[in-house]
Amino acid sequence: MAASIYRSSAVSSATYGTPEVSGLIVTGFSISESADVQEVKDSQGSVVAVAVGEPIQEVSVEGMRTGSFSLTVGGTASITMPTGTELGATTICTSLETSFAAEQFETVSATLRSYGTAMSTSSTP
Repeated sequence: MAASIYRSSAVSSATYGTPEVSGLIVTGFSISESADVQEVKDSQGSVVAVAVGEPIQEVSVEGMRTGSFSLTVGGTASITMPTGTELGATTICTSLETSFAAEQFETVSATLRSYGTAMSTSSTP
């Protein structure tokens, strides 16, 4: 059953819930964004120039697997994000952990990297 959300104007744009990942009942989701930074220093050690590379988003997702979950390490992921939150054009799974426990549902933890550039797979020569 969907939740009924009541908000004051102060939090009218607050997001409730988690993004959607096909085949997974998402219980936790986080995004960390970073970029490669290169600094140039002068003879006194002061930074005189900075080059900032393309931002990369590190995504962590946890949840309970359903029958249709098919994410694999090295594969791309399609994640439906809440309004106002975006991932890059290409999101690739870098690690995947599956856990089993007595009287528990099967759970999955995945780490993904999202890049701003659209990329596709190609075979190696």
